[in-house]
Amino acid sequence: MRVLILGYRSYELGIFSHTQKEVEVLKAFLKMKIIEYLEHGAEWFILQNYPGIDMYAGEVLQDLKDDYSFQYAILKPFYEYDERFKEEDKLILQDIESHAEFSSYVYKRMYEGPRMFREINQFLIDNTTDALIFYDESTESNLKYIYDDLLENSSKSDYNIERIQFDDLNDFITYQYDN
Repeated sequence: MRVLILGYRSYELGIFSHTQKEVEVLKAFLKMKIIEYLEHGAEWFILQNYPGIDMYAGEVLQDLKDDYSFQYAILKPFYEYDERFKEEDKLILQDIESHAEFSSYVYKRMYEGPRMFREINQFLIDNTTDALIFYDESTESNLKYIYDDLLENSSKSDYNIERIQFDDLNDFITYQYDN
């Protein structure tokens, strides 16, 4: 099982500092989900290494390496995709990438236009068997494009999609932190 993990960027979640309580909650939630995948046979996790859900998942994967047998890959979209990231995010993402078993670019060139994203999405889908996507249609973002591609692909194959919505996260918070 090769699991693609993706979701909102940190700014889309209203997170502007790694010390915000929300980061701890998201990482705890992701840890729970990743362990579920590991217990069901996940061997690889694939990230694009964006600040936000990708980054928090990467940190969780690093933490779980000592206790579980799996590998993870970083498949960045194209050269210099990260030039606008905050320096603090870049350092964390570089650390995550340095511990990955595999790291590369989907396109080994600079950004050329929006069509690249559709092709990148298809490449990611073609090279994974499952997707864990943090996406709630009530809070639209560019994730809608890959989510639509995931749905289309899953209707033609046995590709598995687990979509996490804000209600799922709220339920987790209620169970973990309010009890």
